[in-house]
Amino acid sequence: MSALIELLHWLSLVAAAYLSFRLFRDLADLSQWLVQTPRGKTMWTFYHRHRLAAATAGLWLLALLTWWFGDAGVGAVFWPVTGLAALAFYSGYVNPHIMMRAQQHDARYYAIEDAKTHLEPDTSLIVIEANGAARGHPDDHILRPHVAGTEDGLGGENVVMTYCGLTHLGIAYKPEIDGEPLELGVMTQLENNLVLWDKRSGEPIQQFWGTKECAGPGGSRMPEWPSFRMPFWAFEKAFPDGKVFLNPIPGLFENPFLAVYDRLMHMIFVHGIKDQATKDEPTFPTIKRFDDRLPNKAKVYGANVGEDYVAYTEDFIREHGDLLNVEIGGRDIVVAYHEDLDSVGMYCNDTGAEVTRVAFGGDSDRGPLPRLESMKAQAYWVVWQNFYPRTEVNRPPKLQAVA
Repeated sequence: MSALIELLHWLSLVAAAYLSFRLFRDLADLSQWLVQTPRGKTMWTFYHRHRLAAATAGLWLLALLTWWFGDAGVGAVFWPVTGLAALAFYSGYVNPHIMMRAQQHDARYYAIEDAKTHLEPDTSLIVIEANGAARGHPDDHILRPHVAGTEDGLGGENVVMTYCGLTHLGIAYKPEIDGEPLELGVMTQLENNLVLWDKRSGEPIQQFWGTKECAGPGGSRMPEWPSFRMPFWAFEKAFPDGKVFLNPIPGLFENPFLAVYDRLMHMIFVHGIKDQATKDEPTFPTIKRFDDRLPNKAKVYGANVGEDYVAYTEDFIREHGDLLNVEIGGRDIVVAYHEDLDSVGMYCNDTGAEVTRVAFGGDSDRGPLPRLESMKAQAYWVVWQNFYPRTEVNRPPKLQAVA
């Protein structure tokens, strides 16, 4: 009997440790610095995470009981293994929900004067605008929640900002698919791009695709809302009544746990983001496809109409007089650099005529032009090309007919 208890102890301890480290390997994105798990395995673990967690707890309890009452195992092994397994379990199963607390309904937005105490004039903001209301999102502040929005939406529109620091990308979405509302949480990152998940259906959602994992990249997606980048000083100039998202870390007397925890997590995030910005190779070695048409960390303005994807560099736009009339997916698009506000915009031109002048926001010599919803501002090329390998780089302007 003692031999059977001894065997049961070691098997349950090893199994509990294995499951803990599997949760860490597949769900804690920091693990991808060391181990690159295929997408399918990560998704399998996510779908079964609660069962795996319950099995882990049960196996560890069995190991504890056989050690405590059955005199099996060795304490000098049991406790160190327990400690390491507990850390792995926490990192993969618990920590993501604390570390990356999405703020889909309760993000805090501040007046420009209040934001000036937190931001430098040249701080880059990811901006969304609706019906005269505008919001700016600094990278450093949206880095931890990854999702920011409010219960009443923006200017009467149901729109939230999603953000991935590794991609250097904010995408504004209406959080719904086929009319069904989504409750967005943060899952992990795969191939250096954010993976969200819908708490209602339990389905992961890749930020770039905006589709549920079960549907794949070609499935129904969240509707995009136009977004663009500009410096804080320009945001104040363009939208004097605009609001700025800030995510201050609680003070020690407000919430002692979060005061320490959030600072520690922020330090880890900032380290990864700086590493991504300064090194040629991706921070996480999970990208296997590379395209040398642009430097890996070139920041591109990408867009698509249907399955036609293009990516522009700011230098190319400026070399062409700050304005290009191009065709994307059979639709006329105007690509413009607005020097007065240091911002790039893409606008839909359905007038049938060439545009020779367009101001920030779309006011042109052919009338008002709406922003192209799918434009994504300043994404790292190495991540963009991994998800959209058929992208055309710096598509030249259309040849205009001679009168």
